[in-house]
Amino acid sequence: MQGFPNDRFIYLADKPELLPILAGWFYDEWGRNDPGSSREKMINNLGEYLNRDKIPLTIVRLRGSQPIASASLKFREMETHPQYTHWLGGVYVHPDFREQGIGSHLVEYSADLAKKLEVCQLYLYTRDHEYFYTRLGWQEIERPLYQGRVAVIMKRNLSVINRKESSNEQ
Repeated sequence: MQGFPNDRFIYLADKPELLPILAGWFYDEWGRNDPGSSREKMINNLGEYLNRDKIPLTIVRLRGSQPIASASLKFREMETHPQYTHWLGGVYVHPDFREQGIGSHLVEYSADLAKKLEVCQLYLYTRDHEYFYTRLGWQEIERPLYQGRVAVIMKRNLSVINRKESSNEQ
């Protein structure tokens, strides 16, 4: 996988023992400044993502047996924008593994997985990484004030794979 033959993607559902590790990542990255957040709440929230064939779900990139990155496909991540159904969120690469193309690969893998689940449009929001996502084909659609700060909502149109057609190709 992208120059790292020991890397592979798994569903968090296949290794739920990774929940505390991912919750720790997310708390340290996004939750520590939120007084209503805790590692325990993040573990409970991630517990809803233990799916393989339906959204919500979380994927984890492993290097050998070590988790190094993760991303989630979610429903209606921003309660202020219920018109946007499917979201990419929780895109995280451990600091020791950044600047190696892993984040880009993670986003592309997630988009491909969303296509297989028949998602036509995928949304995300970011506060400071719009350039990264723009390079990967995402388009800015709004800049609302969200939770007291400006967020950039981005969208990517996906070419959905027809399940019948893909099964006939095998």
